[in-house]
Amino acid sequence: MTNQNQQADDSTSSSATSGERPILEVNDLRTYFFTDDGVLPSVDGVTFKIEKGKTLGLVGESGSGKSVTSLSILGLIPQPPGKIVGGEVLFEGRDLTKFSEDELRGIRGNDISMIFQEPMTSLNPVYTIGNQIIEAIQLHQPLNFKEARELAIYMLDRVGIPAPSQRIDEFPHQMSGGMKQRAMIAMSLVCKPKLLIADEPTTALDVTIQAQILDLLTELQEEMGMSILFITHDLGVVAEICDDVAVMYAGRIAEYGNAEEIYNNPSHPYTIGLFSSLPQVETTRLGQREDRLYVIPGMVPRPQDFPAGCRFRSRCEFATDECMKLPPLRLHDDGHMSACWYADEVRDGTKEKTGPRPGGAKADPNDFLKSGDANI
Repeated sequence: MTNQNQQADDSTSSSATSGERPILEVNDLRTYFFTDDGVLPSVDGVTFKIEKGKTLGLVGESGSGKSVTSLSILGLIPQPPGKIVGGEVLFEGRDLTKFSEDELRGIRGNDISMIFQEPMTSLNPVYTIGNQIIEAIQLHQPLNFKEARELAIYMLDRVGIPAPSQRIDEFPHQMSGGMKQRAMIAMSLVCKPKLLIADEPTTALDVTIQAQILDLLTELQEEMGMSILFITHDLGVVAEICDDVAVMYAGRIAEYGNAEEIYNNPSHPYTIGLFSSLPQVETTRLGQREDRLYVIPGMVPRPQDFPAGCRFRSRCEFATDECMKLPPLRLHDDGHMSACWYADEVRDGTKEKTGPRPGGAKADPNDFLKSGDANI
């Protein structure tokens, strides 16, 4: 186990209020893709946990590895080219990476459900909404077709779809984007899962429907007592519904801890950059902003282009030669963690800016092969 994850294991989540074991523990998870361009470490040593009844927000730019992390939890990585090469995913103490495909089918949709990013592509266009929900019910519950249909209608009504007894026989193309998203939520929650993975479930929706969906998820969470892994790039959504936050960058966790602590005292330059990029409401007397919106320089590198050491260093305003070494995820006095050599100074505002440092040596994604750590 890496130093990063030993530090993470020694810490306690600020959301935990008892000695009860977390519903999900992801420890040093590594998911690589083996392609003609080489080995791509899309998820490379990710560690976090979710307490029972709590919501963890997994945040980061597109390409940071959030969706690959969620698919790895459920064993949905396409093989080939993908493979979980290390780490563990403990659900109620059981390591899902050791489960067979048949055993995972018993978990998916029953104990752990997932709302996928695009309901338009996740719903089968040739089957009615009802048939797809009823199939999920009958896979996991001993109900006949009539009983399953009644449960499906109840769930469609529960998620706010009008005239559910009629809508149940409609095809996905007959529904709006918001209705399809609600149908996906109904399908995901109909078996009352213990853990819900929501992969940017409101990205394609307008703000009014987005607010309704978030309120719905919060209400159903309280009613069912389930935990949620909420994947998003919207920091406003995270502030509204999440208890804890894991900020992800280039396949690794940059900052992790209680949402309030991270929002009030961010200590990783990437997290600070994300917050600085948010639009501000302050205006001049003429109704115009005085400053331009902050933009983090550069882009998230492709997995084959990850730099050596700290993966954010080529875009970081505080990077030095020390950042050529990979920083561990270290615990702060306030209970949250960050992977930055200068986290305390950055948070206190005493670290001198050096400007973005483009270029530099790249990490060798085949190093794990040389070390013999991966089980291929």
